[in-house]
Amino acid sequence: MSSRHRTNRKFRNKVFRLFLIYLIVVPLIYFLLDHSSLITEIKSGPFLFILKITGIALGISLVISFWGQRDPELREW
Repeated sequence: MSSRHRTNRKFRNKVFRLFLIYLIVVPLIYFLLDHSSLITEIKSGPFLFILKITGIALGISLVISFWGQRDPELREW
């Protein structure tokens, strides 16, 4: 297995793990900040709500993964 393949696989695994974490964390924070709006949004369009939450979670995980890969100080965490 080449070094590049191993690095790509590690990056994908990191993005996937962060995505799953943020997929749980983002709705919880949204619920804590504004629970009445969250309930209304889920009732009016559950599929659209799921797409929004997954997009936000994927965006956050990609930004953190790319930033952690570039910034040497974040590698220590």
